[in-house]
Amino acid sequence: MKFFISLTLTLLWFAFMTFLSHQDGEHTSRTSLELAERLSFLEKDTERLNCALRRLAHVGVYAVLAVLFVCTLRLGRLPRWPAAALIFWAWADEATKRWIQGRHFSWLDVALNLLGTLLGAAAACLLG
Repeated sequence: MKFFISLTLTLLWFAFMTFLSHQDGEHTSRTSLELAERLSFLEKDTERLNCALRRLAHVGVYAVLAVLFVCTLRLGRLPRWPAAALIFWAWADEATKRWIQGRHFSWLDVALNLLGTLLGAAAACLLG
């Protein structure tokens, strides 16, 4: 039962992050700018804060995905090597942006996705 709950959470998170990642440029800009304005007490320069939030989002969503995926594999007593697919998705997620209005491919974002994946996988290994 725990395996199916974990699998469901992993799939829901993957769907959620992929949906957010593939919104058009206007929507993602508006959403992140609104968040930066709400958090302006952290940094007066909202454009700088907006840029930092957008970068941190890559790391954060991929770290959560890696934790969920590795934990799901562990709960299912499955080999861990399928988690390597996250490395491919870290690139493919960015590669598909070319076809979305107002979005573009970014090697920096691929690197941030990979960083999040590695941090999440490391955290999952430390957890169990």
